[in-house]
Formats: sequence, structure tokens, C-alpha cells
Amino acid sequence: AGLYRLSGADRTVKELKEKFLRSKTVPVLSKVDDIHAITGLLKDFLRNLKEPLLTFRLNHTFMEAAEVSDDDNSIALMYQTISNLPQPNRDTLAFLVLHLKRVADSLDTKMDISNLARVFGPTIVGHAVPNPEPMAILQDTKRQPMVVERLLSLPVDYWTQYVMAENVQSNLNHLIIENANCYATPERMSMLGPLTTPEQHLTKTPSSSSLSQRMKSTLTPRFGSKSKSAVGFPHQGKFFSSPLLK
Repeated sequence: AGLYRLSGADRTVKELKEKFLRSKTVPVLSKVDDIHAITGLLKDFLRNLKEPLLTFRLNHTFMEAAEVSDDDNSIALMYQTISNLPQPNRDTLAFLVLHLKRVADSLDTKMDISNLARVFGPTIVGHAVPNPEPMAILQDTKRQPMVVERLLSLPVDYWTQYVMAENVQSNLNHLIIENANCYATPERMSMLGPLTTPEQHLTKTPSSSSLSQRMKSTLTPRFGSKSKSAVGFPHQGKFFSSPLLK
């Protein structure tokens, strides 16, 4: 019965997806009657990325960090692993986690952190390879929710630094996206930019023996401007560093 457990109409999901891919403006989601079509669109978008949001390369590292029995060490390893994500992946993950935290805080959604972890574990954590063996799928299914639960347990302030959410209540109904970094194919132009950045663009948090130093280092904003953009939309106009669909 939860918000992300019920499926929306396939036709509506497909129509919304096409609008995001082909339009220069954000669809007015407040006019969509079926909330489950919107949640279905988000899950479809994440599920159809070329690789999971947490990437193939860091899949095992995230799982190992989530499984550390000592909470402080587990959190410290999680911060370090998040810092190793390509910046667009990290920023999109931050936007998503902040959203899911709000979902979990609302009784109306009927989705607590445990439920959300089970729904989004396979989607954003995924596997370490594109075509895993059946045994690996079985093992990963048990570990994926642990990663999401740990991500959702990290403080709001940590995630907010990556999305620069200064106007939480902003009206996005008529927001125009000026995406200078959109990608083109022979058949279409999309407002959704590539997800994974080159390795040389990665920024790593310096290692430290103390969790507090890790936090202080990690909480340094990455953006060069604190312009009052809408939630999740950096000043350059990208759709919160949106991932590239297949």
C-alpha cells in the first residue's frame, strides 16, 4: 500500500518520460492525477540507467561499508565511498536521499526507511556487473537494502551540501531548464546530461583517523556558486546532474 510500492499506469509513465526526454521545460507534475505514475517514472528512470547510481565499480565497497558492525566505522567508510562517486552520481544520490527522507517522515506515504530500502535497494545499488550470476543476484538482494538504510541514516546537512537546496518551497511548475550540456542523438535532443564523469574529475575526501575530521572535510561544498537556484538545480542549469538513460 506504500507510495513506491503501487504501480502507476504504464501509458502515463511513458508519456511523462518522453516529456522529460524531449521537452525543454519540466512537465507540470501537479497536473498529473496519478501520483503512482510519477513515482513509477522515477523508478523507471533509475532502473534504466546504463549502470546503477552507485556504479559497478563501488558496488562491493558500499555493501562492505554497510555491513561493518561498528556504527562509527561503518558511517566513516560510507562517507569515504560516497566521496569516490563521480560528482553527478553523488549529487543525484543526495537529491534522491533527501526526497526519500521526507517520504519516510510522512505517515501518509506508508513507507518507512525499511520499506524504502527494500524498494530502492535493487534499483540504486544494483550489482557489480551488468549481467550477474543467479547466485550473485540472490546474495546481493539481501545486502542492497542495508546500503540504502545506511544512506538514509546519514544527516540531512551532509546531503544538502551537494544539492544547494536554498529554496525548498520553490514553485517548479514553470521552471525552464537551460541545459548547455545536453546530449544529442540522431533522433532526439535530451535535457538529461550524462551521469558518470571521467575518472580525472573525481574528488576524494582526504583520509582521516577520526569520523569528525572526515565529516568536516566531506561537508565542504563542491559548487563554486551558492546562487539561489531551485532545489537540486545547480547554477549552471543542469537537471541536478541528471543521469544518462539508455
